[in-house]
Amino acid sequence: MAWDRRRGCIIAAVAVATTDAALTLGDLLAQDLGLELVVGGADARSRRVAGAHTVEIDHPSTWLERDWIMLTTGARLRHSADAQRRLIAELSETGAAAMGFGLDVVFKGIPPALRDEAQRLGFPVFAVPLLTPFRDIVSAVNSSLLSSEVRVLQRLSSLQLYLMDALKSNNPRTAVLERLSAFVEAPVTLFSPSGEVIESTGAIPAAEVWRQIVQRPAALVQLEHGGWSTIATPVHMGTPLPAWLAVSTDRISSTARLTRAAARATAPLLAALGRLDDLADGQQQAMREALLVDLLAGDPADATRLAAQAASFGIDVTATARMVLVAPPPARGTPAPDRELVAVLESLGWTLEHWGADHLAARHGSGVAAFVRLDLEGIRAAVEDVLGHHPGWSAGIGRSTHGVGCLRDSLRDATLAAQRATATSDPPVLAYDDFDLATLVVAESASDRVQPKIDGLLRELDKHPTILAAVCAYFDHDLDVMRTAKAMHLHHNSLRYRLGRAEQFLGRSLKEPATIASLYLALTARAAR
Repeated sequence: MAWDRRRGCIIAAVAVATTDAALTLGDLLAQDLGLELVVGGADARSRRVAGAHTVEIDHPSTWLERDWIMLTTGARLRHSADAQRRLIAELSETGAAAMGFGLDVVFKGIPPALRDEAQRLGFPVFAVPLLTPFRDIVSAVNSSLLSSEVRVLQRLSSLQLYLMDALKSNNPRTAVLERLSAFVEAPVTLFSPSGEVIESTGAIPAAEVWRQIVQRPAALVQLEHGGWSTIATPVHMGTPLPAWLAVSTDRISSTARLTRAAARATAPLLAALGRLDDLADGQQQAMREALLVDLLAGDPADATRLAAQAASFGIDVTATARMVLVAPPPARGTPAPDRELVAVLESLGWTLEHWGADHLAARHGSGVAAFVRLDLEGIRAAVEDVLGHHPGWSAGIGRSTHGVGCLRDSLRDATLAAQRATATSDPPVLAYDDFDLATLVVAESASDRVQPKIDGLLRELDKHPTILAAVCAYFDHDLDVMRTAKAMHLHHNSLRYRLGRAEQFLGRSLKEPATIASLYLALTARAAR
């Protein structure tokens, strides 16, 4: 009877801990970020927040999970009240937590149609001032969620002082299992979702135990098998299938009820430990991504601070390094799905760590950028390994640099190299060191001085996209009319007509070496922007 009351306290406290630990919109708005709730009912501040993500494309619900905040500047909403209303309706229908709208980028204030639709649906919208970067909001949400998991862990562990002491050890999970085993006086086994034994405190017929577990629903179960008795409970660590905690004994026990309660109370603790490991890894990656973004901004005033921050990750940004850009197939036409970018980040991170590199990696545009400290051949081999797992992607490797202020030049090289690698390399990896003379001239030229010349040369062609496309294809196919016409699915006389029109717009012949050189440089420089 005494244990029944204790078990009731455990279950109640676990429920309270889980509820209290959730991050709410009110918690986020209360942080020192300058956020202002513009639209939202009485319950807006109590809405649960599970994450935040910047989305500037159509159908944002594709990229957002339930209870996530969408951050946007409204770049695609200009001049379209219908699009504004549809966006709010979509977010409300799919269960988004709220919208954060960045001011003074595209819109001075919240657009009226968007605000009215949000008011009608009771969907929260808050304003983000210009001086608050979206990454600070994402970081604040991630940090708060991590803190929430810590609070859950603390409240759960306080219910069982004996298990709480295990958290002081170097390997908390092992200590928890050993102490649970001592508490119930029976072997304890933790199975992975696929049935592998992760850890066990004693010898049990693991294969038979797992065979019976998979035949039962994902709930606490009691199994009898070959003279053994097992109580097993799922441990939900955020994976599609749960891990399993099993307590097995080969003797008749009068404490099965106690064992069930102890296993049930321990499972959330093990789950929290697993999620904390995942969250800590995710938080570490987010911090490294943010650091690389700041490094690429290249503010000289921040150089000392950024170098110190990088040193905390064991990275010396003043040493010789290169920037790498891994880019998705150009024919895709839309940004790579977030899950694909994450896969490239993970693949790139694992490969570079495997090669012993100090590195940072972050999403950049539609691809992934990385700061790498390896020699050129080491980087090339590592990147080729990544591309082997992501067919259709290409990679560029920038010049060797040292110091915060040089990283942007190396990234510009890598961007140009990745663009050219799609057509010129097999495998599709090109380095600054591989540039031909024309590409090297573009890479070394100051864009602010060259750009007016490029714009002047291509101004008339830009007004006629089909003519410009013909010229680009003509250069892509080595000035061969027949090959170009075939690639464009045109009759060769139609192509010749378009090229003739291009000569009229340019006021010069496409057969003149100076014209060919100028156009080639201009098109190459434009691709590097």
